[in-house]
Amino acid sequence: MSGIETLLQKVGPRRLEVRERTLCNGLRVVLAPFEDASVVVTDLHYPVGSVDDPPGRTGIAHFVEHMLFKGSARYPKGTIDRATVHGGGQSNADTTEDLTHYWFAFPAQRWRLPLELEADRMTAAIFEPEEVEIERRVIEKERAREHIPGPRRLDQVLLTVAYLRHPYRNPIVGWPDDFARIDVGDLEDFYQTHYRPDGAVLTIAGRIDASEVFDAVEESFGRVPRGRRRRPEVGCAEPPQVGRREFTLAESDTVARAQFAWHTPPSGHPDIAALDVLADLLSIGRRSRLWRRLVEFDKTAAWVDSLQQDSRRAGQFLIQVESSRSVDPYRVEGVVLDEIDELASDGPSEAELMRVRRHLEASRRTDFEDLPTVAAGLGSAAVFGKSSDWLEHHERMMRVDADDIRRVVDRYIIEPNMTVGWMRPSKATKTLSVPAVEANDGEVELPPRSAAAARLERAESTAAAYLRAASAAAAVKTDAKYELPALDAVARGLVFHPHCVELPNKMKLIWERRPGCGIVSLEMYVNAGMINEAKPGAAHLTGRMLEEGTTLRSGAELFDLIEDKGGTFELRSTGGAMRVRSEDLELGLALFAESVVMPSFQEERLAWVKKRVATDLQADRADPAFLADRLFDQLVYGTHPLARDPRGSVRDLNAISIHDLRLHHQRYFTSDGAVLAVVGDFDPIHLYTMVSTFFRAWAPSRLENPRPTHPTPQASPRPRSRRVQCHGELSHLVLGHLGVPRNHPDFDALVVLDQLLAGGDGFADRLGRVLREELGLTYSVSGGMTDTAELTPGVFRVGFSTRAEDVEQALAVVVDQLRAVHMGAITDEEVEIARRYLAGSYVFDLQTVDQRAFRLVENQRMGLPLDEPIRQAERIARITPRQVRNAAFLNLKPDALTRVEFGPERRPGRPSKAECA
Repeated sequence: MSGIETLLQKVGPRRLEVRERTLCNGLRVVLAPFEDASVVVTDLHYPVGSVDDPPGRTGIAHFVEHMLFKGSARYPKGTIDRATVHGGGQSNADTTEDLTHYWFAFPAQRWRLPLELEADRMTAAIFEPEEVEIERRVIEKERAREHIPGPRRLDQVLLTVAYLRHPYRNPIVGWPDDFARIDVGDLEDFYQTHYRPDGAVLTIAGRIDASEVFDAVEESFGRVPRGRRRRPEVGCAEPPQVGRREFTLAESDTVARAQFAWHTPPSGHPDIAALDVLADLLSIGRRSRLWRRLVEFDKTAAWVDSLQQDSRRAGQFLIQVESSRSVDPYRVEGVVLDEIDELASDGPSEAELMRVRRHLEASRRTDFEDLPTVAAGLGSAAVFGKSSDWLEHHERMMRVDADDIRRVVDRYIIEPNMTVGWMRPSKATKTLSVPAVEANDGEVELPPRSAAAARLERAESTAAAYLRAASAAAAVKTDAKYELPALDAVARGLVFHPHCVELPNKMKLIWERRPGCGIVSLEMYVNAGMINEAKPGAAHLTGRMLEEGTTLRSGAELFDLIEDKGGTFELRSTGGAMRVRSEDLELGLALFAESVVMPSFQEERLAWVKKRVATDLQADRADPAFLADRLFDQLVYGTHPLARDPRGSVRDLNAISIHDLRLHHQRYFTSDGAVLAVVGDFDPIHLYTMVSTFFRAWAPSRLENPRPTHPTPQASPRPRSRRVQCHGELSHLVLGHLGVPRNHPDFDALVVLDQLLAGGDGFADRLGRVLREELGLTYSVSGGMTDTAELTPGVFRVGFSTRAEDVEQALAVVVDQLRAVHMGAITDEEVEIARRYLAGSYVFDLQTVDQRAFRLVENQRMGLPLDEPIRQAERIARITPRQVRNAAFLNLKPDALTRVEFGPERRPGRPSKAECA
């Protein structure tokens, strides 16, 4: 049997069983049962995307997608989000060029919940004029995010240059002038034309009984009539490209970025499989051709990627490069074209092809573990073809040979078919950076306070208004089928049995078996992070240097071995992570141990690693939202190490020597306190033997009290504010204060508080509902206190972006809500909804082997029980409204908030000038 045939038979121990049925109204139903899953994913695909936007109305398909969360007469506004949270689930939607899909994920017992909701909004959505205008403001802010200088702007300009007439040149969110013209009638007409069962595909993956699900789908969707309108034909004629096209964008605050694009056939064409393999040959892993040339040898790029962008009506082959500001673009392009020319003439070696095949085979095993990937893969294939196309495409890629690669390169990856775009730093502007925080920072009042009684009255009024709307939505449907199972029923649906043992060298080994998945995930924690470093950035740089080689082999040889087996490997300042096929676990453990215990720290590799880290820093400093977060941390943490970027600054990097890294590794990369979690398909006895053997040489620390101590961060008793003016359409705001450590007695109550305040799925949380759904002031808002809680205190943080003219209104709304919650304006119903969500949704963090390995390490290093996810869900189910109110009163400090704003100049009464690519 050939090597390819062997790999094809090893797509994993798991086999995907797919069941299909078509209803009388044309709706196709695709089911993928997974007996051992604890969740069910429902994904409804419509064959409509931005390519279907009528002329002069670009952005309408995406607009309709947003509006379908606004409800119907039967399920009013807020019902979908509320039902999702109440059921402990997740939901979202996405519009692409070719299709739109809406997905739900619920604990397995609640799989029926989305069916009636989706069947209703397939034909009964309501487009209220007031809601349309609110959502228009939201989408305008979403579009503004797309025009932040950087990769998104480069992507859009490339499309407009590569496509002259094809609708793929249009942004999915639409051109501003077109978008402004869309009215209620346009939305209703587009919806009635495209939203219908005929042509749609419903995929359901998870722990289901196929016969029962088919019956339930028939009951919910069977009565929905076929569409009565003819779907209009889409004009996609694009003249053949007959010459090279190129452009350059001059942007401030950016690294050098390049995109090389070539037109390729649409999805379903026989050459797509070879183009996908070509992309892997060029950029998957450190042994790939472009990574090896640009990053490892020539040192002209810090990052490179390639992909075949597969779309229904036309494709593009893309190569993307990120480099330092001083790079010579012609040198980078020369390397790219040299590698392509070599493939055209000689083709790839058989060893290269086998490496890619093993990577594809390992990736397919991982895909089968991720239910959203399965549901989306089957559905997107079925909506324009057959669901089996998703599986068959994998087999076609596995059979690609050198002749196939030479053929597609000769046919498509040629200069007359090429578009080149560069984004380069503008010499006329200075780099935007985080300003240094002075000790005597300006202290200012946030939105003014009134007397205590008036403030509490206003807070209670705000909360009551919010809850009245939520209660009205909840009262719509009280069918018995929507009664939620008790917590213990959800817990029984999750198999979670980890074990732990301490090795003689004091290293902890935690394992959990997942028979049949065919893969193994390894996650390691070593207490060697930035808290311990003697020089800023030393911990991060030590972690990066671990990937550069050991005393036995170079970094290239190390990654050659693991990538040849289809594995993935990452090392960092506090350990690392690896994923391998089950049959390659012994090799993976050996290389993991070698990398952590015996790094070589070669002087000649240090300069290039520093340069790559500096490029990463520069890329992030082009993002105002990132800078706002960094400045917020500086203000909140003060002189504590957590105030700084873990990577340090460019000046910090230059001050670090190879001796500093060796000393840091010697002191802190020790076996005592180290944790290795292994989750997947393996024999536990053999695992213990291997780990004991490979990590035997790793010794505990011999130094007494080697770790530096730092004073506990102290919260500021007064409000503080910093504003930094920068380019762009949006102002990026962060406000909050010092938080709590993970072992805080109010932690579980604060988890509930975070959920009801700003952590809800969809927009069922308070800030999301008020800021976005009611006022349209932001595209999204995030916040909470518990997600950053560590052994040291984390932060309470609320972050959002809005237009400059809306900053003061948005801030007033947020602070008003925080004061309301602080003063106890939280109802029992809010707490019940949050508790129900948290009691069921924890299963989503334990679906894949990677998730489980990461969570086990986190539990161990925090001093928590291994089964903490289940224990915490049970504790949260018992949290009372009084506990949540007390936790809010004691831990929220609305009158001592630190506020940071990065944004354009604010001119009262004058809207910001919109930009367009």
